[in-house]
Amino acid sequence: MAVLAGKVAIVTGAGRGIGRGIALRLAKEGAQVTVASRTESTVHDVVGEIAGNGGSAIGVTLDVADAEQVNAAVEKTAAAFGTVDILVNAAQAWGRPDVKSMSPPETPFEEVTDAEWDLTFRSGFNGTLYGMKAVLPWMKRQRSGRIINFGSPVALAGRPLMAPYNATKEAIRSLSLTAAHELAPHQITVNCILPAILTEALADNEKGHLEELVKSLPMGRLGDPERDAGGLAVYLASDDGGYLTGATLILDGGAAH
Repeated sequence: MAVLAGKVAIVTGAGRGIGRGIALRLAKEGAQVTVASRTESTVHDVVGEIAGNGGSAIGVTLDVADAEQVNAAVEKTAAAFGTVDILVNAAQAWGRPDVKSMSPPETPFEEVTDAEWDLTFRSGFNGTLYGMKAVLPWMKRQRSGRIINFGSPVALAGRPLMAPYNATKEAIRSLSLTAAHELAPHQITVNCILPAILTEALADNEKGHLEELVKSLPMGRLGDPERDAGGLAVYLASDDGGYLTGATLILDGGAAH
């Protein structure tokens, strides 16, 4: 039997990158998945891919920085599948609201505009917070739940010129630890993954430096969204992961150790 058979998951940021990989992997392991992202076309594509693999999924187009939209997505999930067992908060925007960017812009912190700070923090931290608050009534009622949030190895290291992204990801990590302590009595786990995964955003950000980056990793490769990030998410979401909470899990092929 698939390890997540009968479980219901919501994955934000699931239209591409890490979120997409995790949504696909959770579905392959038997979970019913709500694919949530800002772009309707990518949501449709991922839902179709899950269905094509024999899985069960619905799609929701939403801005995670809007609490009402997040609440509506959770209600739609519960109406379709009966409950919510797993929440994966992978959504994160950055940069200027009027300029679409595949990767966080590199800017001295004193030159970052208020609009850039606001977009990055609201989509990352607020989106994570809103998602957690929205699923808690379901998880508390059934006395079980799995929440998986995302920080970043570059934030942990304080990479220069990425202050809004770094600050947001570290705030998410701190929230995750606090929530893990508060929710443990309800048998709800909260963990934070810090991934070094090959995504469209990373490829765009590093451009010609990917080969050098790969050489710096002890494993000699960047992680895969579905195999590596998805594999870890499956463990955290499963019954086997029920005693692990409040953890910062650095998924970077050993680079940080």
